[in-house]
Amino acid sequence: MDLHALRTEMSELELDAWLVPSADPHQSEYVAPCWERRAWASGFDGSAGTLVVVAGSAGLWTDSRYWLQAAEQLEGSGIDLFKAGDEGVPTWDAWLASTLTEGQRVGANPWVHSLKGWRDLAKKLEAPGVELVARAEDLVDRVWGADRPALPSTQLRVHAPELAGETVADKLGRVEAALADAGADALLVCALDEVAWLFNLRGADVEFNPVFVGWALVGREQTTLFTDLSRVGEVVRATLPDAVRLRPYDEVEAALGQAGQDGHTVWVDPKTTSYHLARLLQDAGATLHEAAGPLAPWKATKNPAEVDGMRAAHVRDGVAMVRFLRWLEGAVPEGGVTELSAEAELESLRARNEQFVGPSFRTIAGYGGHGAIVHYAATEASSAELLPEGLFLIDSGGQYLDGTTDITRTLALGEPTDLHRRAYTAVLRGHLALSRATFRAGTKGFQLDVLARAPVWEALLHYGHGTGHGVGAALCVHEGPFSVSPRLVEVALEPGNVLSNEPGYYLAGEFGIRIENVVLVVERAQTEDGTFLGFEDLTLCPYDRRLIDVGALCEADRDQVDAYHARVREVLSPLLDEADRAWLEAATQPL
Repeated sequence: MDLHALRTEMSELELDAWLVPSADPHQSEYVAPCWERRAWASGFDGSAGTLVVVAGSAGLWTDSRYWLQAAEQLEGSGIDLFKAGDEGVPTWDAWLASTLTEGQRVGANPWVHSLKGWRDLAKKLEAPGVELVARAEDLVDRVWGADRPALPSTQLRVHAPELAGETVADKLGRVEAALADAGADALLVCALDEVAWLFNLRGADVEFNPVFVGWALVGREQTTLFTDLSRVGEVVRATLPDAVRLRPYDEVEAALGQAGQDGHTVWVDPKTTSYHLARLLQDAGATLHEAAGPLAPWKATKNPAEVDGMRAAHVRDGVAMVRFLRWLEGAVPEGGVTELSAEAELESLRARNEQFVGPSFRTIAGYGGHGAIVHYAATEASSAELLPEGLFLIDSGGQYLDGTTDITRTLALGEPTDLHRRAYTAVLRGHLALSRATFRAGTKGFQLDVLARAPVWEALLHYGHGTGHGVGAALCVHEGPFSVSPRLVEVALEPGNVLSNEPGYYLAGEFGIRIENVVLVVERAQTEDGTFLGFEDLTLCPYDRRLIDVGALCEADRDQVDAYHARVREVLSPLLDEADRAWLEAATQPL
């Protein structure tokens, strides 16, 4: 995109800056192509980032996962890279507040900013006297024009009740009880994974994420699902309770306007509800009950059926991973294996299982220096050949009918160096320390994060990303509301939560190391001092023993690796053919 065209639009509207975040009207992390405005406008296509365009310059802010990628993709664009979170780098809103002066105007699309985000930004701009202007017709869309993709509308499929573990009617009943407790008449559901979870439906509107574009307005007696009605077949309709009515996606504004005119109190989550819809409700006369929505923690706490599905999915995924690792070990010395062909081989091995739906995200297959690009995605131009030397990082996952997986393994393709072993072992020690943690109920993720970082820091190494994110059950591979990271997320971990455990280390231009398992929060014990929790590894795949400096491990580390490998061997061996079983036997020998 030529930023000159965007600045022309800004000038006509007397705007001194325009904001282009990554979000869509549902505040999603991953968005459908029609809402990939920031990627289209900047050329940077990572999942996180904010583009700020002013008259004389433009800047893009993104976190450490994308610094290397953004630097490459922004080269020659006229857009400066700001490394969000790096020492001395201002946040994009602080930069705006310090760059603009009294009387100047910042324009933004109120659909793609949450109610909380809009208020926070307006408050920061208030001190220097800068006005925040809402413009629902996005300026990027005006420049993008006819080439902009259409709103997606894939067919819906039913997520079977035996996999969901709870009927739609039961879930709606829980919402109705929560509304009564809160003194609200209706709950507005905006997050796409919450809409999918609530109605036990799945779609494919967003690549890798089994969600569909829609809203829900859940009342005490009637619930409305807003989506493209052409995609709702008779099978889907038959699974919805009589209290659910269907309306077109774009009628949500009219429905909220009516709720306001009726004087309703509507529960909105300030973090997932757009400023546009919240303001519409208020302008129409509704009272807002502002609080975190109930669906995110319900969805994140897997019921027994969902836990069973996640365990089963990870067994299937482990079989595919073992077959892949054996294939890779034999194929690389023969030559011709590339990052892209390795990615394709792993997907084909997963696809052998009839429960496989597709990848849960774009595979990160990074050889050598590409492994240091945390969210690298190989292209025809960049795809490197894998040689029998150096390190190969592969971060991948699968969407299955009953569960979602996410696994990273770092592999030695030849004889590893002392630095490879030192760094890998430090990362492994952090990974093991978090995995075997026992913690009291009520503990938050940020309180556990240092367990994974301490061994990495002890080796005088560091990684900039979080250690763990929530994982959906046959839903999005990233979900909240909790995390394990230095961020002060005040949400405690609870039994049934599923999350990743993925410390790492990255040496730019040389190699990347990350070890990731998906884990389940389980109850360990109840004592007079309270309830104590821990983690169960769901991921089943050996670590690369060639990269482990056994002498640097403590006895607990060694015992843990041996016990994990014994479990991997016991569970997966009966599902493998003779050659794969022999490979697994060798890969899981005691340290």
